Amino acid sequence: MKQLDSKQAYELAMKYHQKGELAKAEQLYGAVLEVDRHNADAMHYLGLIHIANGKTESALELMKQAVSLDKTNPVFHNNLGEIYRQTGQFEHAEFHLSSAAELKPNYSDAFSNLGLLYKERGLVNDAKYCFAEALQSDPKNLSALINTGNLFNSEGSYEDAIQCYEAALEISPDNPNALASAGAAYYKTGEYNTSAKYYSRLVNGHPELHRDRVNLALITLRNKDFRKGFQLYESRFKYLDVMEGAQEKLWRGTNLKDKTLYVYNEKSGLSGFGDTILFARYILELEKYEPSKVIFRVQPELETLFRENMPENIEVTSESCADYDVHSPLLSLPLVLNARAKTIPHSEGYLKADSKKVQIFSEEMLTEKTKIGIVFQTSKDHTDHEKRSLTQESFSSLYNNSSVKLFHIGKETAETPLDKTVTDMNEKINDFSDTAAIIENLDMVITADTSVAHLAGAMGKKTALLIDHLHDWRWFNAKEGKQSEWYSSVTFHIKEKGSSWFDVVSSINI
Repeated sequence: MKQLDSKQAYELAMKYHQKGELAKAEQLYGAVLEVDRHNADAMHYLGLIHIANGKTESALELMKQAVSLDKTNPVFHNNLGEIYRQTGQFEHAEFHLSSAAELKPNYSDAFSNLGLLYKERGLVNDAKYCFAEALQSDPKNLSALINTGNLFNSEGSYEDAIQCYEAALEISPDNPNALASAGAAYYKTGEYNTSAKYYSRLVNGHPELHRDRVNLALITLRNKDFRKGFQLYESRFKYLDVMEGAQEKLWRGTNLKDKTLYVYNEKSGLSGFGDTILFARYILELEKYEPSKVIFRVQPELETLFRENMPENIEVTSESCADYDVHSPLLSLPLVLNARAKTIPHSEGYLKADSKKVQIFSEEMLTEKTKIGIVFQTSKDHTDHEKRSLTQESFSSLYNNSSVKLFHIGKETAETPLDKTVTDMNEKINDFSDTAAIIENLDMVITADTSVAHLAGAMGKKTALLIDHLHDWRWFNAKEGKQSEWYSSVTFHIKEKGSSWFDVVSSINI
């Protein structure tokens, strides 16, 4: 500070700070504090730079010192409270954010940050009040608008949420949080094409947002654009631990003569038993690439079923493999194979049950009545468990039908005792090969959107698939009474808005 006095250095630091030249600003703020250790403003702004540089601990100390020097500055309290909030120190955060709001009653940012704190603590009403106060003071407060929308979204009030996101986008058309939130909300209302427009805007401007690229992929696949959809879906590699081999060994459609290809089910929240069954059809399409050997890794529960159904040169295992030439995640095969929705292979079926097991269950399930297998709920761990699951009462129209015999064939244990007319096969099922043998003995399956639907379809068994009008992308734009493109034996029965699952089940022609 030989050439500049403290005031001049501070003013120059502010100019550099405003221009984004943080290194120069940081140096000058530090020089100011060497001369004037009680300069609260320099301390505060230096703290902001430390936050921007990821130095949270030192930023916290600087902000605390700034507040101690000027306890009546609402901006100091607000920014200190924000650091406490972001580091999970909620009591300290509440004190300082509340202090900021009290010191400056129309301080929109303080109310917005306080609302975010309450939202994170699950205090929804307090959060709503704070966001409303923030917007009363500043109707263009983006954080308050978006987070108000997020509260509506969490309550299922998607139309109200969309209004908030649209208002935010009028102010900041390229705001990534508003675009992502709007895309998600429109998706939940079934406006898939509108959702896709928002996700497209988002990922075009922010290609690093890989989760949102996957969200766009699922909408694109729903619209049966396999080429673009599966290309976008490759973005899952960027944030999910899906790929099990080196990038340079990833198979991209080259000839496999004298080579071993390792294909594996994907261990992620995006993919489960149903996907392994659904996409296994593409394993059967590898023959034209002349592989010496294909190793197909599946979940243990599926190992016996697939081992009984795959050709000789396809080795089925539930263990990871290291001895191969090239590898591929299962859901990358459609992209590599140039799959198209118009030409989905093996829709008539590609899995069969073990004949010995079929005989064993045949004796146990002996009846002259029409045998129907029912599944009414998905795994409780599934993200769409509530939307996909039915109550037992939804099937009550079948309980008194003297011409049918019902068998519960789901692995999920019923929360309440099954109706006395239903035979529970749960304890007899050890893996999917057992389920397949039971299905082979049935005349029909009526099921919620579960892996059993995929198994029955892959076996060519007559199946009534019960889905909500806002259903999974895999069923494309399903229509009532129409067949699935994946499985020609599966027919859609759709719960429309305002109807009940009982009505849907009752309408099925047995």
